[in-house]
Amino acid sequence: MKPYKRAFLYITRKKNRSIILFFIMWVCVLSILVAGTVWNQTSFAVGQLKEKLSGYFTIMPNREVENSSEQLTDEFCRDVMKEENILAYNGNDVYYMNVPDLVLTSGMFSGQGAEDEAQVTRFISCTNSFYSEQFYTGEIELIEGEHLQGEDEGKALVSETLAKENHLQIGDTFTSRVTEGNQGLNDAALGEIFEHQIKGIYRTNISNDTSGNDGNAERNIPDNFIFVDAKTDYKVMTKLRGEEVDWYRYGVNFFVRDSANFEQTLKKILEDITLPSESYRIEQNNGKYEQSAEPIEKLTQIMSAFIISVLVLSSLILYLILAMWMKDRRREIGIYLEVGIEKKSIFIQLLIESVWIYLVAFGLAIPCAVVVIKNINHRLWGNEILGVAGMKATLIFSVFVIEALLIGLSVILSYINVVKMNPKDILSSNE
Repeated sequence: MKPYKRAFLYITRKKNRSIILFFIMWVCVLSILVAGTVWNQTSFAVGQLKEKLSGYFTIMPNREVENSSEQLTDEFCRDVMKEENILAYNGNDVYYMNVPDLVLTSGMFSGQGAEDEAQVTRFISCTNSFYSEQFYTGEIELIEGEHLQGEDEGKALVSETLAKENHLQIGDTFTSRVTEGNQGLNDAALGEIFEHQIKGIYRTNISNDTSGNDGNAERNIPDNFIFVDAKTDYKVMTKLRGEEVDWYRYGVNFFVRDSANFEQTLKKILEDITLPSESYRIEQNNGKYEQSAEPIEKLTQIMSAFIISVLVLSSLILYLILAMWMKDRRREIGIYLEVGIEKKSIFIQLLIESVWIYLVAFGLAIPCAVVVIKNINHRLWGNEILGVAGMKATLIFSVFVIEALLIGLSVILSYINVVKMNPKDILSSNE
């Protein structure tokens, strides 16, 4: 009789044993498929966080050192950007201008009747407003239009409140004017007018307290802030200082691509930096990534440990069960050997029995895993994986091969203990 026929007869005759073996294999495959998929997802999520929640450090000029900020140019920034793990940079500047065309949210100066001061607001310059600290930390968010980019000139972002109060839309223009007290080092700049075109509108997510204390002058109310591009800032600063300006007076933020390597990246840059150490200081901010990534990384580690544990335990359980059942089958195997059936044929029969049960268990585990993963994914990430596509084909193939090898190894080890005996010893054994 062929090995596959003997295997079929044994499986159908020993239904209870076959069901037990099926259930063990099904649980093992299901567990590894689910854990492996969750591990893939958490690893992917951490990778996404590394860029979406990039940590950053700020190179701030030391105001006590003469001309320290003049070294923070775009050329210097591009040199730092050569470091592979630096994702982007944003240069910062702040200045104050009168906006005669606009109605600002009222603050301290409006209450005092100081009309000129009540029309002065804060202008925040940025190379890339997406990476401006206020936007990056979520204090404000862009709700319409586009972020400011390095190639922009004469562009601005205004608040939703300011836009509504002044009936402004994307593409509209307004002017700013240099007034007394805001002319910087150049009195000749008084009366200079600059035109700005609205590129985007933002919403503030922080308090706009307008009570009449000193901290809430119109220029300090977030809804009154106006973000402008770096080229506009250079143009304004050149007028206010009476000399060419092409640097960032309030420092530069450098965003790290892989925040897990934040410290190593910063250390390397500090070793290569061309600025005198006394002319700057470093401010670090990697907390946003660390706080968000820590629980996901822990889950990844737990899933890794779980997968290894399942593989080890499933191998051990399969071996022990097959070895125990093999003892009960010694007489059967002895008879096979006595009637001339080759050891190779007997081994193939035993292997076919396990493989057939495994194939059924694996086939049924996949749809069950899809259902479980959908529920887990919905709880973890708030959405669902659709169908088998949620599990990577490489994962399914890897689990299939690994489990098949473990089953084959278990069959070999349990079979060796019996087949190494001669038929007479097997038949005379009382076990």
